[in-house]
Amino acid sequence: MKFIYLLIISLQFLACNTNKEVLSIPKKTTATKCPENGNCSFEVMYNKSLELKTDGIGALYPVLNEGKKTVLKFEYKRDEIANTVDGYYSEIIYAEIDPNINQLELNNKNLSKAKVIFGRLCFCRGETGYYRIKDGALSIEKKDNYLYFNLSFKCNEVPQIISNISEIIN
Repeated sequence: MKFIYLLIISLQFLACNTNKEVLSIPKKTTATKCPENGNCSFEVMYNKSLELKTDGIGALYPVLNEGKKTVLKFEYKRDEIANTVDGYYSEIIYAEIDPNINQLELNNKNLSKAKVIFGRLCFCRGETGYYRIKDGALSIEKKDNYLYFNLSFKCNEVPQIISNISEIIN
């Protein structure tokens, strides 16, 4: 009798199945050279908007909202330093673009049109946070159904490791 109950319960679990939906996610090819002591990732977020806010002490920070733009996020995470409590370090670069873009060239202060910001997150007193990029060049070009994203920049407020990003979005 126990065997029959066990069989019935097992069949119920096996019969329950969620719908498996395949999402079409654009392929990304990372061409950026990532430092050997860490990992890099590139994320394309569709139907989002990048809102830049400031906190009570005037520090800049990003907020992602639902929207009609495409937000690009590049992140470098350094391997944590062994035997340290606060050994984490990461750099994050955000940019917001029009989803139907075919070509875009922005330089220096015009990078604000794409809301290009650099984040340095670490236990680095006085040298951590998000900063607007005012010194650099952003180039986006669509060729043969591929979107080529190139950004070279310098953050004048804090030291940085990543200064060039080249990505291909399919």
